[in-house]
Amino acid sequence: MASFDIAVGITQNGLNSTLAGLFANPTAQSKIFKQTFSEEIGGISVSVELVMQNTPTTVLAPPSDAKWQASYGADGTQQTGHPPAGNIFQALIPNLKVSGTVAGVSVSGSDNIEVYAEFTLVNKVLNVTALSVWVDESKWAKYGFTKLIVNGLIIPYALNTINNLLNAIPFPQIPTKYTSTTFQEPIMDLTNNNELVVATSMQSSPATNLDSYTPPASKDIYLQAGLSIINTLLAEQVAKIPKPWKASDSKGDSLAKASAEIQATFNSITGKIQNGQTAASINITDISGYGELSGVGTAIAKTVLCPIGTAIDAISNPSTWDKVISSFSIQYRPDPLDIPFSVNVTAEESVQVSIGQIDSVQIIAAPKWSGVIGSTLAAAAAGFVDLLSAIFKEKIVNAITKQFAQNIEVWKDATVTKQIEGINIKLSATPGAALVPQGNSLIVEGFNVSFPV
Repeated sequence: MASFDIAVGITQNGLNSTLAGLFANPTAQSKIFKQTFSEEIGGISVSVELVMQNTPTTVLAPPSDAKWQASYGADGTQQTGHPPAGNIFQALIPNLKVSGTVAGVSVSGSDNIEVYAEFTLVNKVLNVTALSVWVDESKWAKYGFTKLIVNGLIIPYALNTINNLLNAIPFPQIPTKYTSTTFQEPIMDLTNNNELVVATSMQSSPATNLDSYTPPASKDIYLQAGLSIINTLLAEQVAKIPKPWKASDSKGDSLAKASAEIQATFNSITGKIQNGQTAASINITDISGYGELSGVGTAIAKTVLCPIGTAIDAISNPSTWDKVISSFSIQYRPDPLDIPFSVNVTAEESVQVSIGQIDSVQIIAAPKWSGVIGSTLAAAAAGFVDLLSAIFKEKIVNAITKQFAQNIEVWKDATVTKQIEGINIKLSATPGAALVPQGNSLIVEGFNVSFPV
């Protein structure tokens, strides 16, 4: 089973769609897909025009042994044995037309040729190297192109053109600047005879492998990130939250007033995918509360509340203040709290995580007041738990998610731009687009290719 924390990939269709877009470009037509050569080959004067009359396509699988053995390398040597082990694939050039003069004699012909190439990682950057070209030399000979001219002209042209074309296609990059963690060396594979994938894992994760790899559905160029990446980032945010976190509020007026404080420790925030939806499970521990009820004629001073079990010696307490107090434990339901979170592409084409807000939470608390409440404070006492719920919801949970779990940058601008013959080829994500779940542990970002002027 595949194991990785982050992977980027492009399908065979993604490669071919990009090549089709480039083929439709007028500049590419005149500078890449149509080329002229005038040179001497073996003492013979050759002046020809080579035209790719149809879009070249890729097949992300190695050629058969027979096709490989019938192909020729850059030096014109015929290949032997099996295709090299590695990420070998085919680039098909249908209906290549060659016309011009050979030794002053007009020649013209067209046929399919195939280029066999290899994907490699060079300093963690994807690279294409064309290795060999399959041509039907007997057919080209009938058109007036000898083996010497095929090997000296058509084969180098095919190798160079495929190298230039495929190395100009922007491939999504594995982002590296989003957490303090370090990563294993990336690996690369052609998987399912359909997609090229580069993947890596955090050093704390198992070794990266792409066995039985499953690509995302309906994405031709994409990034897959494991929830482990999100959770590493969230753990870094949790570490920034003051411990304990304190919040207080009051409700009522001079006739009857309830004041309360809650303190709690945010233990963890963990992302998960359930029923196709992303959610963050928030676990809060060591929750304690303190409350005061004050009655008629009370001059209420500013309250600084203390944890359970400690002396309430920080409270300003005028001598005329009639009050009852309570310290108590608090539980909440559901535990843990599951709050939806989103992962979106910003206008700057970076990716950010944001945890939402809760609408309601059930608080379980049983304050035992230090004195007789009486009828004056009865209403305040009756609504005390509602006050606790409001503090816990707005000033504990929602305040934390707003301050520490909104617009957290997961990775920076993922845009990749390359250029060939003055043509810009840009790979980018759509701003505002939300990343979508894949299975129970991955989220997926899709990319588009454009040709900005």
